[in-house]
Amino acid sequence: MTTASTTKIPRVDKRMDSRELNHRWIDEPLPRHINLNNLHFATPHAQCSAAHYYDSEFIVIQVQNQLYRLPIDLLKQCSPIFADLFSLPRTGIRSDKGLTNNTPIMLHGHSSMDFDCLLDHLLGKQRKRYRTSQQHTTRIRVYPCVTSDYECRRVGKSYAVNQLEAHPDLDLPTKLQLCHQFKILPWLTLAFRELVLLPIESLGPTGLAKIPTYILHALIQVKHQISTHRLTLTAVAPPAMAGMLCHTPLTCANGWETGWKAGPAEMLRHPDVFYSGWDILAQLDSVEACSDCRESSVANVKETGCLLMEDGFVEDKLEGLRVWLMSR
Repeated sequence: MTTASTTKIPRVDKRMDSRELNHRWIDEPLPRHINLNNLHFATPHAQCSAAHYYDSEFIVIQVQNQLYRLPIDLLKQCSPIFADLFSLPRTGIRSDKGLTNNTPIMLHGHSSMDFDCLLDHLLGKQRKRYRTSQQHTTRIRVYPCVTSDYECRRVGKSYAVNQLEAHPDLDLPTKLQLCHQFKILPWLTLAFRELVLLPIESLGPTGLAKIPTYILHALIQVKHQISTHRLTLTAVAPPAMAGMLCHTPLTCANGWETGWKAGPAEMLRHPDVFYSGWDILAQLDSVEACSDCRESSVANVKETGCLLMEDGFVEDKLEGLRVWLMSR
């Protein structure tokens, strides 16, 4: 004679609500007339989110195979999309939508990781570090897109900009791409200035394809302007200024021109390294001339601003890009 096996099954009690029924289990013999195949439990493929499954007033949402139990009031405050969704009356066969794990509200169009990123910021959660820097960069990049779909643009924009300071490994073309899409002015200035210092060919076809056409055209223009200016300085040295106390002005003038061609001129046309105007000014301190002539000549270079005009070229182009970006 065999005894009935002991299996955990839910005891149905009319006084229990759905949440108690999901969590109250007791041990009792399983009657022989009950077939386990006829018992209906939660879908085994959907798992409860460890970070966002709340016990207070809630709505159950499913994104891909992930379930989220979320506070309704908070979602309504954060997004007009959710506010409209939860304002609709519950009628007909869909009256239980979002009340249980078996009848969640399905959200399509994003992965559960994207939705996690949105909730982490809206609900103030701090998740574990991503395994790689690339994973965190990807989350920052998609975050404005997710918040845009749920009309949380201001929140998503500020969050992404703040994350950039801690994670500068977001590549420059992507910064300009998102800057163009979401009008993130701080990214425009930072990325554009850094790209000016890099050869265009170093970006590769993928990087160039990410940069918006108008910004790429402005980048090529300012790089050409800087290149032309540098070639001019390479060919023609700034004039040597004779000091009042110098007894050999001709010798100092020749030493200034020789020193210019051996130092700054080589730096200006270097194929691999982009030397700034300040780097070149520092090099002028080693020119073979008397101290009086050298100081007078360096002061003249600073006064004319010929080595510092490149910053002005870049800023003028950035000013035009800012106006264009905000007028779109």
